[in-house]
This record gives sequence, C-alpha cells and structure tokens, in this order.
Amino acid sequence: MTELKIVKPLIWNFSVVGGKDAWKEVVYSARMSGVPPEVKDEDVFKMLIANDYRSAVEHVIIKFDIKLSKGNAPEFLEHRMASHSGYSTRYIEVSHGVDKKEPAYEVILPLHLLKDDLKKAGANDLLNSSVTDSVEKYKEILSTGTPREIARYALPFAQAVGVYHVTMNMRSLLNLLSLRLCVRSSPEFRCVAAQLYFLLTEELPLARGLIGCRGWMNGTCPESNVTGVRAGEQHPNYPVCLFKGADSDIYLPTTKELRAGVTVKKFNKEKALSSQEKQFAKWAEWN
Repeated sequence: MTELKIVKPLIWNFSVVGGKDAWKEVVYSARMSGVPPEVKDEDVFKMLIANDYRSAVEHVIIKFDIKLSKGNAPEFLEHRMASHSGYSTRYIEVSHGVDKKEPAYEVILPLHLLKDDLKKAGANDLLNSSVTDSVEKYKEILSTGTPREIARYALPFAQAVGVYHVTMNMRSLLNLLSLRLCVRSSPEFRCVAAQLYFLLTEELPLARGLIGCRGWMNGTCPESNVTGVRAGEQHPNYPVCLFKGADSDIYLPTTKELRAGVTVKKFNKEKALSSQEKQFAKWAEWN
C-alpha cells in the first residue's frame, strides 16, 4: 500500500529583486512621470498603491517557488502576468523532484476543513482512500512500461505537483492578492495568498496596511449581493467577511450599498489591519 505524505500549499524561496530598497525604484519611476520633489519618497510609494496608480509598481520584480495541488494549479495560472517554470509529470515520476528532500507521494488534502458531521460520516476516510487508490493505479500503470506522460492521467486532483518557479512584477502580485485574500477564494489559494502577504510585507514593510482584499484596497467591496458572504445567511464553507457589518467601525460597504447611501462610520484602520492579519495568519497555517 502506498503511503501518502500530506503536505500544505507552500511558498518558499521568496525574494524581491533589489531587497528592502526595491520600493525606491517605484518612486524613481513616479518622479519621471512628474511627481514633485516636495512629496516624500515614502508617501509617493504609498500614494501610488492606495490610489491604484500602479503602472510604476511593475518595476518591482518578485520571485518565489510555489506548491499547489494538481487541481488548483490552473487557478494560479489564470494570473497571466507572470513567468513560470513548472514541475513536469511528463518527465518526472511524481514521487521525485527538486522540491523534495526524499522521494514521497505528496498530496494536499484539506481534511482539517471538514465539518465534524462530515468527519463522522467518513468523508475524510473516503477522500484518503480515493487518493491512495489513484496513486496506486498510477504506479501500476507505470509498472507496465507505460510512459509517464500517459500514466499521469490517473493522478488525483490532490497530487501536490503544481510546483512552479515564478517571476512576477509587484503590480500583478497585488492583483493576485486582492482577489485571493477574499473570503470567497478557495481555501488552498487563500493559504498561499496569505503566505505571500506576510512575505511581501516583511520584505517591503511600507506596503503593510495597503494590501488586502479588493474591499480593503479600494475602500469599497465589489461583491454586491453575494449571498453567503455579504448578504443573506452565512455560507458554511466561507470564512466570515470581517468588513461586512454596517454597525462596525471596520465596515467596508459594497459598491451597491455605497450608491444606496449607506451610512459609514469612521474606519478604524489599525483595528481592521490587526483583524485582517489574524485571519491571514490562520489561513497561512493551514491547520
């Protein structure tokens, strides 16, 4: 029986070209476009992100490695403004690869996200056995002399072969984060987005407080009338949106609510930032 190694979605080898001074490249570009010298450099950088004048932010280049499930990897590739080199199941037997210290059949299974009633119903055992059976079939097919490029069709959604070395400009990364730090994003993508958030803000501390979901970054949420998140009964599979309560001091209205004339209290940014980062930390841990 094949023993599976359950792993988490992972970001590693994260770096910003130019290091902690990379943000100055953005300021230099903005000055060339006419931003006057009396505006402080740090304020220029923050203004460009906060006001969505982000073409200059493309001059900051970010590199990282990422590991996702086979099934969720296509979601990552939908973010087209990136260069990537990927793990090939055509040329590499899936228990091997430069991302592994030793051979292992790695899978990403969010069993910890299953509700207690589903666990009692045996959903976790069914998932485990299904994935194990698929990997067993893959190995059996290989043992017949079948080429890897054909045998890989038996691999399950959960197989952790969505492995890429990525080069991305910061504007594209901010777009990715604004979409994938939303409570409606898939759990696996929220996990990698949260990791990217903390890695980016550690490398470029000036960006902290400027990055989050689209509601955070734009001051208004575009998810109008989304039942289960911003309207109606809370969806059981989504985290609660921190910013949806109209009576809260961290309320961010939807575009529709704003147009309808909703009353908005003074926004407590420090409280909102702290709450947001606690949520991101939970997503990044994947446990």
